[in-house]
Amino acid sequence: MSQEQLSFQQKSLVQQGYKDFTPQQLKQLDWGLRFTPIVCSALTAYGLYTERPEILLTVSVLGIWAFFAPAAHPMDLIYNHVVRHLFQAVALPPNPFQRRLACFAAGVMNATAAALFITGAPEIAKVVGGVLLALQAIVITTHFCALSWIYDIGVKMMGNWEGPIELAQARELLQSGAEFIDVREPNEFARGHLEGAQNFPLSQLEKEMSQLKGKTCLIYCASGMRSQMATKQLKQRGFTEVYNVGGMSRAKEI
Repeated sequence: MSQEQLSFQQKSLVQQGYKDFTPQQLKQLDWGLRFTPIVCSALTAYGLYTERPEILLTVSVLGIWAFFAPAAHPMDLIYNHVVRHLFQAVALPPNPFQRRLACFAAGVMNATAAALFITGAPEIAKVVGGVLLALQAIVITTHFCALSWIYDIGVKMMGNWEGPIELAQARELLQSGAEFIDVREPNEFARGHLEGAQNFPLSQLEKEMSQLKGKTCLIYCASGMRSQMATKQLKQRGFTEVYNVGGMSRAKEI
């Protein structure tokens, strides 16, 4: 898809991770993707105005939950199952990694504001919340997400630094014959690993990667850092069917 075909708002959505959508599809999603940030911003504003940390903590949980559940943000579910039918709009797709990362960051900021209220620092809490509301207002009006923009710059600076594969896609690959590759150290692997996983420690990957030729690999580690490094290393050596799953806890969900 050529970037020249897109409006600023559509380019911002691509930056949020909606890379595989046509301009027409992005146009159809335009208003629906504003629903969740509008509702969450309203709840945050109410929590700040009334100085009620329990409301901010509730919004925080929503954001953090959304990071781990791409298709299960409660507000997205309300939109898909109720609101969109009122306007005959298309359903929202699962949230891509960049958008989920922004949800997580918003959750952390809401939790921070709540903690500041609880510890007797309401002025600082309102500053933190105010910054969050300003950032969300930009997202709502333009779809421009500051965190997605920073992420995009980081990707370009580090070269091919991608977020983990979506779980739905990983499940499809696994059903088609993909194999789990555990890049933790042998002692970590011995303490527990996914069924059928093969151990190719990152520290030894350079000399052992020839054994992975012709395979579709779902790569995981303990937290996601080594799996990303291994995926990048393999791609630099010409491997194309290698996918970063992330940490072991996430890999278990596949």
